[in-house]
Amino acid sequence: MLRWSALGVAVLVAAWLAAEVWRDAGAFAFLLLGLPVVVCLVVVLTSRTRYARAVAWAGAAVVLGWSLVLGLGVGLFFLPVAFVLAAAAARDDPAPRDPAGSRPLRR
Repeated sequence: MLRWSALGVAVLVAAWLAAEVWRDAGAFAFLLLGLPVVVCLVVVLTSRTRYARAVAWAGAAVVLGWSLVLGLGVGLFFLPVAFVLAAAAARDDPAPRDPAGSRPLRR
């Protein structure tokens, strides 16, 4: 649920800032606003793999770095996205689960 929330926040922020960034940066706005959205989409698409936690941490680091690089402009608006991705990675349970998903498997 946190991964989807991060994607939703990234899309909302990008949509909210699109007109202003387009006036200022032109076609470069797709890169400025699109990178956090694409990173969140990758995190959501890999959420069912065994690399989900690592991808979520990497996504949080990329979005945080992107926010800091663009900090004097629109980057600070993407800080909540980085924090939500980090929360999703920290909350991810690494224990393997049975097919029903009800309890961790015993080894």
